[in-house]
Amino acid sequence: MPTAQTPALFTGRRWFIPSALLHELDPDAGRPGRRPRRTARDWVVDFACFVVAVLLGMVAIEALSRNPRVPDGLAVVDQVMGALACAAVWLRRRWPLGLAVALTPVSFVSDTAGGASVIALFTLAVHRPFRYVAWVGGVNAALVPLFYWLRPDVDMPYLVSVVFAVLLTVAIVGWGMFVRAKRQLMLSLRDRARRAETEARLRAEQAQRLAREAIAREMHDVLAHRLTLLSVHAGALEFRPRRAPGPRRHGRRA
Repeated sequence: MPTAQTPALFTGRRWFIPSALLHELDPDAGRPGRRPRRTARDWVVDFACFVVAVLLGMVAIEALSRNPRVPDGLAVVDQVMGALACAAVWLRRRWPLGLAVALTPVSFVSDTAGGASVIALFTLAVHRPFRYVAWVGGVNAALVPLFYWLRPDVDMPYLVSVVFAVLLTVAIVGWGMFVRAKRQLMLSLRDRARRAETEARLRAEQAQRLAREAIAREMHDVLAHRLTLLSVHAGALEFRPRRAPGPRRHGRRA
């Protein structure tokens, strides 16, 4: 059941909202002390990210098979590490920073783990502040020239490979920060609407209090006026004779 804090726009679309954003919009809807439950959108996005990581890993496997500089044993180890990295994509919502940090050295020694590393970097940019993204993204970008120097691409020149990988890293980070900025804007609008509702309620309560005070003052003035009249009447009654007047006696003058 949606609470009063949930925006009316999202009342019937909770399945379409990310669980992290839904938890920020409506903290009372989650289970206390536990992580927010994944929505239908989260499952779809996580499965799509897993599929993308696997497809990029398969492309890397094909490139490894055509690279004569990579021994067969190293290719097998590369594929195993890539499979583990793809499986770790399902943990990206729980540990975005830890997964991105862990996959940075893994993607440096494994071609097939590159897709999972890109997805982890994007998740980090969405869920964590820029200072973490700058450190992890900067390390990834700094390792690109060394990676292609040790394991050059057979299809593209060295400079083209380095520039393409760096631009891809910057684009992924920028996309993730854009998504985070949209979520932060939504949260700020929620907070603004909540403050406006609170201020309107306070103004209504103040208006009711002022109305009650005005009525109380008016009643006090009326009561004071009545008491003054009673006091005046009581004072006037004190000057009237207490006994009833008797019959007049008429005397004759001598």
